[in-house]
Amino acid sequence: MLPQPEAYVLGAACALALFASVVAHELAHALVARRFGVRTDAITLFLFGGVATLEEEPASPRADALIALAGPVLSGLLAVTALVVVVGAERVIAHGPVRDALGALGTYVVVANAVLAAFNVIPAYPMDGGRILRALLWKRLCDRAVATRIASRVGIAFALLLVAVGVFVVAATHDVVYVWYAVLGAFLLRQGWSQERAAAASEPARNADIPAAA
Repeated sequence: MLPQPEAYVLGAACALALFASVVAHELAHALVARRFGVRTDAITLFLFGGVATLEEEPASPRADALIALAGPVLSGLLAVTALVVVVGAERVIAHGPVRDALGALGTYVVVANAVLAAFNVIPAYPMDGGRILRALLWKRLCDRAVATRIASRVGIAFALLLVAVGVFVVAATHDVVYVWYAVLGAFLLRQGWSQERAAAASEPARNADIPAAA
């Protein structure tokens, strides 16, 4: 076990590593979006992660899918890289506080990025997996607004399930730690409803631009 001052330093380093991991995840989205000619208006960080807000929607399902995939792919690569560093450090550095601290920090980076990658590929819009689902539906249906509505409803269903699981587990175990499932579900529920309403509002406007057949 590390002495108290070193433990505080390690805790701060882990917090900074998590922050850097989330920023890197969102920057990956922004850089790939830029490759497709879509600029990023802002990157907003939340307690649960971050959101890269694009100035406009991608022009094609392929661009939409690749932009969404960029974040989880980078997080996965960071997790693998950190794992390689941890294994290498254990073979090179002798037993002691330095090795323990580096091992703990590296392991935290591995877990944080693995969780970021795995959680974000869940097909619940507007998470990355939900955007990939939307891209697949968009390509199949040739209609972005309809694809967005379907993906949003899948996201809403997942969010409701997460809230229900959180409430049930807390009630069954009396462990308030699991309330975070419900809080996260509520956050995703709000985001899903917002996206579904936006997609629904865009359909009448889009259809109004289509001239009636003679």
